[in-house]
Amino acid sequence: MVNRCEDVELALPGNNQDNPSVAPAGAIIWDENNVIMEDGKAIFPENSAAGVTIGRLNATDENPDDEFNYQIKSQKVDDIDVNHFIIDKDSESNYDLETNNNILDYEALAGSKSIIIAITVTDDNPDQKTSDFDIKIEITNVNEAPYWKNENGQELTNYQPSITADIEIPFESMLYWDDEDDNQNPNLIWSDQKPGWLIITTTGTTAELTGTPHNVETGSFLLTISDGEFDFPVDMNFEVRSNQKPKFTSFSPNHSFRVGCNQQGDEIIEYQARDSNNNSSLFNGGDEYDLLTVGYTEEIGWLAIDISNNTSKTPNVKLRCIATPSNDDAQNGGQQLTFSITDNRVSIPQDTTYQLTMEVLENSEPEFANTDALPDTIQSDTTTVWT
Repeated sequence: MVNRCEDVELALPGNNQDNPSVAPAGAIIWDENNVIMEDGKAIFPENSAAGVTIGRLNATDENPDDEFNYQIKSQKVDDIDVNHFIIDKDSESNYDLETNNNILDYEALAGSKSIIIAITVTDDNPDQKTSDFDIKIEITNVNEAPYWKNENGQELTNYQPSITADIEIPFESMLYWDDEDDNQNPNLIWSDQKPGWLIITTTGTTAELTGTPHNVETGSFLLTISDGEFDFPVDMNFEVRSNQKPKFTSFSPNHSFRVGCNQQGDEIIEYQARDSNNNSSLFNGGDEYDLLTVGYTEEIGWLAIDISNNTSKTPNVKLRCIATPSNDDAQNGGQQLTFSITDNRVSIPQDTTYQLTMEVLENSEPEFANTDALPDTIQSDTTTVWT
C-alpha cells in the first residue's frame, strides 16, 4: 500500500464567483389589480386615491446576492415636471411605486397625458453601481359630474337657487355651471313646474333668465344639469311679490302751532315719499324702480307746499310759511290738506292718500293785571310800592 498526499481545494459556502461589478437593470412588476395593461401600455385612471400601488420595483445584475435601493429621479409629462408618485419600502425591503396625495387630474395634465417616471436603482456592492430606468403610465379620463358655479367661476356646494321677482317688473338673472371634463357642455333641463312667464335661454354653460310676471305667485321647479351620465338637480324656488303701496316716511294726521312764523319762508313740516319695493336688490337703478308722484288738494293762503324731485324714487315735500297766520286764521279751526302718492307700476299702480289737519292756535296779546291798584298820586320825598 502506498500512501499519497494530494492537494485539495475546499469550496466555501456563499458567492465565490469572481463576477465584475456592473450596473443593475431596473424594471417594474405591474399591479394588475390597479393598472390596466393594454397594447403593452400601463393605463391608470385619474382621481385615484393616495396609496394605490402601481407595481413592485425589481432589478437584476450579474451579482446574484446584490440588494437594491430605488429613488425617483423625475416625473414628467411632455417634459413638464409633475409630482404624483412615491416609492414605499415595506418591512421586507420590497419597494412599491404608489400614488401620493397629489390627486391625478386628467384635465390638468399636458397633451400626451402620459407620465414618464425616471427611477434610479443602486446596488449594494462596495463599488456601487447605479442605472436609471423609465416607467411610463398613461392616465385616462374618468367622467366627472357637472357642477353649479357662480359668476366668478367658484363651485357652489349645497346650492339652493331662488328667484324673487316683482309683479309687472322685468326680471333678469343668470345661471352658471361647468364640468371638469374636457370638451363637455352639460345640458340644462327644467321641469314643467317652471312658471310660464319665465324664459330660460342657454348659451354653453350659462343661462339667462328673463321675463315679466303678471301675477303674484310662489312655487318651485326642478333645474338639472346633465352630461348624459351624471345629473345634478336642484330645486329652484320662485316668488313673485305684490306691488306695495308708497308712503311718507313719517306722517302725523294733525299739526298745530301758534299764530306767527319767525320769518316769512319758515319751514313747518317736511315729508319724504318712499316705496319699499325700491329697496329690493333686484331694482338696480334702471327702469325697474317705482317712480313716485306726489299731489295735493286744497290750499291755505298763508301756506306754501313745495314738491321737489317729483316723479322719482324719492319726492320731497316741504310746507312753509309765505305769510304770518293771524288770530283770524286761528278762528277758522282745523284746515284740511289732502296728499296723494302714486307709483308708476305698469297696469297695477298703487297709491296712498294722507289727510293732514293744520290748526293755528290763537295767540292773544299779553296785558297787565290789577292796574286798578296803581295809586293815583305819589307823595314827594316818599317811597311808594305796588305790584
